[in-house]
Amino acid sequence: MLGETNSVSGLAGRRQEDSIPAAITDIGCEREINEDRYAVVDCPAGRVWLVCDGMGGSLGGELAAQLAIDAIKRALESRQFDNAEEALCFAIEEANRTIVLRRQNPAFSSMGTTIVAVIIKDEQVVVTHAGDSRAYIVRGGEIQQLTVDHTYVQDLVDRGAINAEEALSHPQSHVLTRCLGAEPRLELECQTYWLWESTNGEPEDRLVLCSDGLYSLVSDREIAEAVTKYSPQESCVQLVELSKSRGGYDNITMAVLPLPGQLHEESPGVTVRKGGRRLGSAMRIREGFSNWRLLIWGALVAVLGMIMAVAVVMFSE
Repeated sequence: MLGETNSVSGLAGRRQEDSIPAAITDIGCEREINEDRYAVVDCPAGRVWLVCDGMGGSLGGELAAQLAIDAIKRALESRQFDNAEEALCFAIEEANRTIVLRRQNPAFSSMGTTIVAVIIKDEQVVVTHAGDSRAYIVRGGEIQQLTVDHTYVQDLVDRGAINAEEALSHPQSHVLTRCLGAEPRLELECQTYWLWESTNGEPEDRLVLCSDGLYSLVSDREIAEAVTKYSPQESCVQLVELSKSRGGYDNITMAVLPLPGQLHEESPGVTVRKGGRRLGSAMRIREGFSNWRLLIWGALVAVLGMIMAVAVVMFSE
């Protein structure tokens, strides 16, 4: 009986660990300072998770990443917002302005930072980024990248000049086309998702935020396997150590956020749950958009065809 009690308590402890988010940052094996930062900010608009990867040499990158974190925290606490997306975008834009102003000092003229950020408010999850820090969703051992890198090589991939595998080893793989501090006006694209309750034993999602120090040396498949197999804290440690075992030439930062359900692009209140269709799973977002576009175009073509047929009949009479 004593053994059974320990087993049950151990299982309960593991389940509790699986539901607790975790984050880690490591200097890596070659850098002298850690220019990465992560933070969690609780505010009336929601809970915000941030991962920043600073750049600019000497103390520039470290300062830029910390300036971004501090400015975002101040902005989120400065006033009330109408919604989570407005809060997140406003705060990051304030961080960009802060770094742009600090760059007027010649000692920090080249500093900047990437950012990947998520705000979670009730059932709503909003993701945005600038640069090459990434957000992934992991579900049942599968992984999908939610963000698209703002880099020169990603533009080459988009144009079909190189493939995704070649992009990682490309000599200009870390040339950014967007980051905080580069321009007075920062263009942000926010992706809004909704949490749906998992049913029929479906796996719940885990959101992963990370700097390029992780995914440059660890594959998407390996990230998915670790995040699925281990608790958030254990997976953070396992993946950082894996990256360091392969050279760890950059700072490494990541966060793993267990979600109480699955991400969809439609609010649960929009569609009928019983007998209805669950639209826009985050793992099938691109496919969903394509299918709906085809249906709409098909309907338009059919209507135009009917109008032309009626017109032909009328003119022939």
